[in-house]
Amino acid sequence: MRIGELSRRSGLPASTLRYYESEGLLPAARAENGYRVYGVEAVDRLAFIAQAKHLGLPLPAVRELASAWESQPCRSVRARYRPMLVQRAGQAAERLVALRMLQATLRTAIDRLDALPDRDGPCEVTCTFLDRPRRELPVVTSRPEPVACTLGSGDYTARVQHWRDLLSGAARTDVEGGVRITLPTSTLEQAAALAAAEQGCCAFYRIRIDLHGSTFELTITAPPQAAAMLADLLPVEEGTAR
Repeated sequence: MRIGELSRRSGLPASTLRYYESEGLLPAARAENGYRVYGVEAVDRLAFIAQAKHLGLPLPAVRELASAWESQPCRSVRARYRPMLVQRAGQAAERLVALRMLQATLRTAIDRLDALPDRDGPCEVTCTFLDRPRRELPVVTSRPEPVACTLGSGDYTARVQHWRDLLSGAARTDVEGGVRITLPTSTLEQAAALAAAEQGCCAFYRIRIDLHGSTFELTITAPPQAAAMLADLLPVEEGTAR
C-alpha cells in the first residue's frame, strides 16, 4: 500500500502516519521511486497503536508495545502490557482523588459565595476567602485556640460510623500528630469521598493518600488540640496492628 491507501483504510491522516514513522511506531519501506510502501499488517499495527493511545499510555510505552506486538509471542506482549496498565490505573486513581478534593473545595466556595450579602460598594476581604477561612495573624495566648467540627451531632455520629466501617480491621501505624492506615485500592473511591467531606467540615485535619499498587496509605493528622477528636474518629480496635 502507498500512504494514501493506508490513510483511507486506517482513517488516519497521512501526516499522522508520517509522524508515527518518525517516532518509530510505524516502519515503512521505500519503493524505487522513493514513495513509502506498507504491508497489509500495517492496518492491524495502527489499530493496536490506537488502542494503547486510547488507554493513555505515553509514547515510549506505545513504541515498546508496538515493537513487541510485531516480533514477539502474544504472551510476551501481555506480560509487557499489564504493568503499564496497572501503573496507568494508579495514576488515574490519583487524579480521581485530586478531583474529588477539588470538587469538595468548589462546593464550599459556592456555598460561601451564595451566603455573602449583596453590596453596592467594593468587595471586602471576606469575599476573597471562599475556599477556606481567612487566616488571622498569630496571637500569643496562654492556651491554643480550640478547634471544632461544623457538623451537627447526628451528622457527626454518622460520619464517624462511615470512617469506622471503612477502616475496620485495617493495619495502622502511629505517625506524628495522627495515624497512617493501609487499605486496598478497592476502597479508594470511598476513602477519597470521605476525605473530601471531612475537609469541608473539619478543615483542621490534614489528610493524605499515597498509592502503592494494590494498596494505598491514608494518613490523617490533626493539631494537638484536636487529638481527642481524631481519637474519636479513628479509635484503635482490640487486636489491630500498630
